[in-house]
Amino acid sequence: MTNIGAFSAYSYSPAPVPAPVTGVVSANLTVPSTGVSARFAPVDEASASASTKAEQGDAAPAEETSDLEQQKRAQLAAAEAQQLQATQQEIRELAARDREVRTHEQAHMSVGGQYAGAVQYDYDRGPDGRLYAVGGEVGIDTSPIPGDPQATIEKMEQVRRAALAPAEPSGQDRSVAAQAGQAIAQARAELATQQPDKARQGEAASDDNSEIESGEEADEGATAEAGRVRDLSLYRDVAISANPADSAISLSA
Repeated sequence: MTNIGAFSAYSYSPAPVPAPVTGVVSANLTVPSTGVSARFAPVDEASASASTKAEQGDAAPAEETSDLEQQKRAQLAAAEAQQLQATQQEIRELAARDREVRTHEQAHMSVGGQYAGAVQYDYDRGPDGRLYAVGGEVGIDTSPIPGDPQATIEKMEQVRRAALAPAEPSGQDRSVAAQAGQAIAQARAELATQQPDKARQGEAASDDNSEIESGEEADEGATAEAGRVRDLSLYRDVAISANPADSAISLSA
């Protein structure tokens, strides 16, 4: 292999040439295999600069690729953090809704008492796999009590209080409270119509009692008068026994 710019430290001796000979002169240069020092010829600055730029140009794509990978990793980490934050926020909202729903329905039950039924919840599964109550309802008896408007009024008042018991009644709650109010008004009207009838019945019963009492008083008076007559007859009999002449006059007259 020929090395560009390589030279040997040894000189060569040409073979003796006879009297004038015209032709090609050849020389043999023998380079020992050992003890050779190789030196590179100096390179100009322009070539060195071009070579350095070429090497830097080859390294630039690798550096750019590394920067892109780091950017992608950073973006992926930011997206994962954002997703985790959104998941935690969703769980907090579901937990708050669960507490709100349960408190709401328990208020209905505690005030409704015997007229309130069991609670039925609607659930959603959160990103953590748990079930959260997002809705609920409690059945409540709003039927009037037949033949007893006063008892109906008391029942509907309790129903209305139960409907409005939560801190923030729903539209359905307000509708039930309005229905209970209408039932109370109807029961009061029915009660008002019954009171005059009861009053008249009371007056009739009072008149009957007065007549009975009057008859009893008359009977007692007659009995007392008869007793006085008997008493007078007794006195008369006594008088006759004491003075026969006066008794005969009195009887004749």
